[in-house]
Amino acid sequence: MCLRPNPKPGPEFRIDLAAVEANYRLLKSLVGAETEIAAVVKSDAYGLGAAAIVPTLVEAGCRRFFVADLREAVHVRRALASVAHIYILSGVQSDELDACLGHRLTPVCHSLPDAVEAASRLPEFVLNIDTGFSRFGLTVTDVQAFAHISRRVPDLALSHLACADVPSDPTNCLQRDRFVAACEILRPVRRSLGASAAIWLAPRFHFDVMRVGSALYGLNNAGITPTPLMPVVQLFGRLAEIRTVRMGEAIGYAASFRAKKSMRIGIVALGYAAGLPWSAGNAIDGAIEHHPTPVVGRVAMEYVAVDLDNVPAALCVPGQAVEFLGPSRSAEAVAEAAGTIPQELLTRLGSSCPRNYASLDHSMARKDGT
Repeated sequence: MCLRPNPKPGPEFRIDLAAVEANYRLLKSLVGAETEIAAVVKSDAYGLGAAAIVPTLVEAGCRRFFVADLREAVHVRRALASVAHIYILSGVQSDELDACLGHRLTPVCHSLPDAVEAASRLPEFVLNIDTGFSRFGLTVTDVQAFAHISRRVPDLALSHLACADVPSDPTNCLQRDRFVAACEILRPVRRSLGASAAIWLAPRFHFDVMRVGSALYGLNNAGITPTPLMPVVQLFGRLAEIRTVRMGEAIGYAASFRAKKSMRIGIVALGYAAGLPWSAGNAIDGAIEHHPTPVVGRVAMEYVAVDLDNVPAALCVPGQAVEFLGPSRSAEAVAEAAGTIPQELLTRLGSSCPRNYASLDHSMARKDGT
């Protein structure tokens, strides 16, 4: 029988709810009193846990929430009966409209038949207009047909900018013009064109409601420098073992890393099963306190190796925390290095790692503050 000398320490995904609230208040101040901030909490609030995120935002004053599907909508309604508006981004089937009525849920209508049925059966309804994203939504012809078929006006008309993170892209103005033209036909009670990155576009893009997800969770889609958003998440793995590797020896699968000299490495109990991208192998670095620990070799299902040569020996002990994401290592930077996007990073980590709702630990930030 083979006994492991040290028990496996697990990863930790830390989420700062106070930072989520601070980001909400910042974004509200940027758009002004005439524009409402609606929270996008789809996919379990980007993996951060809607059960914790939604009450935090309600306390901050948020009254409109967008979820992915009917299941998520019912969950939010049951948890918070007082929330005024819960919108279902995927829409619903005809046989699900009774559930929407019973739980006071509002589906987003993506087609003319859906819009007509929702207008005839629901107390409020939302129309998605395709202005150039080419994914879902009513066409201009559909909008004109709906205006002839139904006398009702939508509670909310929305569309989605494809290039809001590039302010100079002419697609933004083209989509806005198409959206305004459609709204002149529909005369909706409220209009919503922009998501997180559009916060930093000109006020003419803000309209009545901004649908914000990424920015609430600290993601700087618009690339504002320095970012005004508070960091929300922090990812730790812990050293399970420390080893010395001789020059020329391989580390991990496919021998993708070979030691150029004798080196000390740490085996961290964190892998792609917990949401760390496989593509992060040989690409990202962690930190023990302010000491960098580059990833060496491929990311395995439950483990990853890091270079400990620049870390004091006193810190190289089993159980020592290694930060891979946090105040000094933004989700944008880590995602770029790993060849993915920060939204995917958060969603995968949050749905796979144990969550800990607590203030972030800034003690591991580099001494130079970068």
